[in-house]
Amino acid sequence: MEKIDIKNLSEVELEDSLIKVGAQSYRTRQIFGWLYRVGAGSFDDMSDIPLGLRESLKAKFHISRLVLLDTKRSKIDGTEKYLFKLRDGNTVETVFLPEAKRRTACLSSQVGCKYACSFCASAPLGFIRNLSASEILDQVLFIKVRERASPLTNIVFMGIGEPLDNYDNVMKAVRILNDKDAFGIGARRITISTCGIIPGIERLKEEDLQIELSVSLHSALESIRSRLVPVNKIYPLKDLINACKDYIKKTNRIITFEYVLIKDVNSSIEDAVRLARLLKGIKCKVNTLIYNQITVKRYKSPSEQEARAFVKALKKEGYSATHRQSKGEDIDAGCGQLRISRL
Repeated sequence: MEKIDIKNLSEVELEDSLIKVGAQSYRTRQIFGWLYRVGAGSFDDMSDIPLGLRESLKAKFHISRLVLLDTKRSKIDGTEKYLFKLRDGNTVETVFLPEAKRRTACLSSQVGCKYACSFCASAPLGFIRNLSASEILDQVLFIKVRERASPLTNIVFMGIGEPLDNYDNVMKAVRILNDKDAFGIGARRITISTCGIIPGIERLKEEDLQIELSVSLHSALESIRSRLVPVNKIYPLKDLINACKDYIKKTNRIITFEYVLIKDVNSSIEDAVRLARLLKGIKCKVNTLIYNQITVKRYKSPSEQEARAFVKALKKEGYSATHRQSKGEDIDAGCGQLRISRL
């Protein structure tokens, strides 16, 4: 019988498994500590776990890990991008963003993506499969072990894939990331980004977690957004905005709307005014980002001056708006630049 990947188990699921073999429940916290605080790669490393229990664990479980295929480091801002091989030979990319006050892991949640946003590099190869909870957690563990001198402060699900399309695995990973016996990362330092999957937003508002929600908007016009984010044809703007309002009302949390500025598509002052009208009455903030050039796309990036003018127009309408500088563009690690690679 194939062994179970132990990092696919929640703390409750692991505790149930341990009780069945006669172990005391507190051993769960010890094992979680070894797996996620220490990053143990073997049950034999768990020195305060009795030998008999270690043998039982080895008989039933295995400890997964990702295989690093390639690393790139930005000469501009120190951003690092990792290409990992999964157990089935598929690959994903993960990004580490070191800054003065934050050290962020940008995680992938799927191999590929089915939603085909037109400015995204991972869209052309389509969707292959969801990542398991352990494959998500292993991205964080790799960075944690590699950067022990610079502990992670933030997690963003903004890599390859749509997190709310892999809801159960992503949320299991989120709870382990937040668990004080595991990574202990505060819920408010964990952000899930979605292209607008309304059923996922509706599920997320019922979770008892103060995580951050980021919604990729990119236009206040149905026609333009449908071209940029085709899922808009399934979950149109009107319905998405209503779902966001319900989310805010239920959670009392602020939503961040992400807006990639593309020259001659959605970056004019008129576009900013339309966006302000669309978001009227919504407790939110807007993050703008200049489109990152992707060779296979024909879109163009607006100037910094145009981007600042867009943000200024939003602020004039009374919105909290920022212009975020993309990181790691020189190594294709910026927003929309991650992709899956064929081996």
